[in-house]
Amino acid sequence: MLWRYDTGEVVESAVSPGGGFRVHFTRAGRNAVPAQDADDSGVPDLVEQVGQAYDQVADFYARELSFRAPLGDGQLGGDGRFDVYLLDFGGSADGTFQVDSCPPSNPDTCSGHVLQENDFAGYAYASALQGTRVLGSHEYFHAIQSAYDKTQGVVLEEGTAVWGSTRFDPALGELEGFAGGYLSKPERALDSPPPGPVPDFAYGSAVFFEFLDEKYGPDVIRQLWERCERAADKSWIARLDELLQQQYASSFAQAFAEFARWNLYTGAAADSTKAWADASGWPQVATTQASAPYQSPSPLFMFYASARYFRAVAADRAQMTAAVVDDPATAQDDTAGLVLHLVTRKAGKNVAAVTPASVSAGVESLDATGTSELWVAVVNGAASGTSRKPWLCIGTAEEVAACREAISPPPDAGAESPDGGADAVDAGEGGGAPAPSGCGCATGPGGVPALRWLGLMALLRMARSRRER
Repeated sequence: MLWRYDTGEVVESAVSPGGGFRVHFTRAGRNAVPAQDADDSGVPDLVEQVGQAYDQVADFYARELSFRAPLGDGQLGGDGRFDVYLLDFGGSADGTFQVDSCPPSNPDTCSGHVLQENDFAGYAYASALQGTRVLGSHEYFHAIQSAYDKTQGVVLEEGTAVWGSTRFDPALGELEGFAGGYLSKPERALDSPPPGPVPDFAYGSAVFFEFLDEKYGPDVIRQLWERCERAADKSWIARLDELLQQQYASSFAQAFAEFARWNLYTGAAADSTKAWADASGWPQVATTQASAPYQSPSPLFMFYASARYFRAVAADRAQMTAAVVDDPATAQDDTAGLVLHLVTRKAGKNVAAVTPASVSAGVESLDATGTSELWVAVVNGAASGTSRKPWLCIGTAEEVAACREAISPPPDAGAESPDGGADAVDAGEGGGAPAPSGCGCATGPGGVPALRWLGLMALLRMARSRRER
């Protein structure tokens, strides 16, 4: 164990007021808690505060959210109460949930205990009590999760633990603090965080579980954990899809598409009538800057359960739209199952929005007069499966039509039919366009000569200019 009491330290313990927890501490040595005992009870004040806080956390999760209690640990720690050990983490962490044992009859469930910072000296918390409420509500929720299934992966574990802390006490600011971890990387599949130590993406995924709570009610999180218990596979997204279809007249695809739309309403663009109850303190979702008329330099790489966001300045355009186009170089329909969300934004605020009925038509335009940008969300709400690789076009309806034709011209286009370009896609994160060949004639979208593409755009701009005079 990385954190432990030193040899020679005298370890004492006190039972919480509610009787469900035993708090272990020492009065002297590296791991000593503050000695203050204002009520002369014989137990340091911080130890009593820790016990009270954990009582409140446990009562909230059981009474308000109906989660089951953690598995008992037998007599570890002296009795059957849940154990909390106060230790000096030296700023390396706040605390952690540690597994004690997993019964052979169901090894996916485990009992455990919490190790917690002993005084929070030098931490950013306003007080040791605030640190305890944050740490306790998060790590104790891991103990609850372990009573259902300890093997569901870091996104479900950390995302719902941050959600649980937020539900317990919104003033702790956990959701605001972690939201950017997901919103900065929405192009990743929801259940696939970056490799390495537990990433901020996993904590930030709490925004998705907050969405489920706000959309369907808090019971959906507990019901998801219940379905994960003893499941044949470890795909919590598949379990969620089943749950939403069977009990909420919805599906994962529908929910994720709506979630992606809500993410257009954060920070200055927050609007509780359109999306989150309160996302004004969150950062905006990560976007790619585009210049209209825009055609993606290569097919987008759309993982399942992911979204990509783009923004383009309207300039003098009276209306704007967008469309995704099937990649002619692949056998599959790369637009199948995708959803588009469009919003026009001015001075950081969303002005108008539409979710086109057809993602490839490019005919549902938004009034761009007086607005500064069109924001576009491309969403793949599939619960699993292979990635989609569509092209993206942004501009006026005429510009999008020209872009679409350049990528996938009609059958009578003959020799100018695009010859593909799937190899240009980075299999990991979408990549960029391939470098031009040495012939001095770079190609435009879908292998169409760049001069032809630029000529089409010039003609469209001239036509629009004449029409708007």
